[in-house]
Amino acid sequence: MLLTDSTIIITRSNIQILQIDNALATAEISLFGGHILSFKPKHDNRERLWLSSKAILNGKKAIRGGIPICWPWFGDHKDSQYSAHGYVRDQQWEIISSQDTPKGTLVSIKPSSSQGEGFAGNTQLVLDVLVGDTLSIQLKTKNIGSEAFKFNCALHSYFTVSDINQCQLSGLSGKYLDKTQGFDSFDTPTPYFFTEETDRVHLDKAPKVDILDGTQITTVNSRGHDSMIIWNPWQDKSIAMADMADDSYLTMLCVETAITQGEIVKAGDTHTLEQIIS
Repeated sequence: MLLTDSTIIITRSNIQILQIDNALATAEISLFGGHILSFKPKHDNRERLWLSSKAILNGKKAIRGGIPICWPWFGDHKDSQYSAHGYVRDQQWEIISSQDTPKGTLVSIKPSSSQGEGFAGNTQLVLDVLVGDTLSIQLKTKNIGSEAFKFNCALHSYFTVSDINQCQLSGLSGKYLDKTQGFDSFDTPTPYFFTEETDRVHLDKAPKVDILDGTQITTVNSRGHDSMIIWNPWQDKSIAMADMADDSYLTMLCVETAITQGEIVKAGDTHTLEQIIS
């Protein structure tokens, strides 16, 4: 295992965590799930990611908060015997390489297996994470088989906000599908505020979305996607979830870079889903 001067591995509860601390930022990546838990650039020392105070770190259940990796499907599988959001977010991942560069620390990791029940594609999945002034995440899906396959995925990013009631989004437009209303289609609101449970699939390849949180702005740049998912469970669902505090919904917002309509990868090709957080 290759570690740099900026990286160490610690154990928290039952999971191994890669800690990164360089001149530009700090970050934490759980090797259970390939799950980014924290990103704090040193130019403002502000945490960008939200991690539930009740997150279960037992190495068995997917972690609530941070950036879960949803792959090779997003949401429910058409066959109900398979769990939502795919099978790599509860696998052990391993470090392929790490290096310190002028732009930050670049780490590449992969799941113990990219093959699993419920998906027939012959693939090699790699997550590249560059921790610098920004957090750059690239989820690379390579077709190492002889036939094309179709997949969905998401970088299910949870962002920390000071008060969801005062939070606003900019950068989205067009139609969205509302999961709370039977996937009916609606126009993107302007201005975009939050007053209730929100679970929306924006069919918009928005390259840039800003989270406006008082005087603070968190920017999410995306590439290789066909949708942006916006989610906040609101109070009743926060209370119902064992791994969220009752008032958790007040301080988090998911802005997810996703493929929900299906991406076809031909033999030998690689698809890259990218999210850059600043």
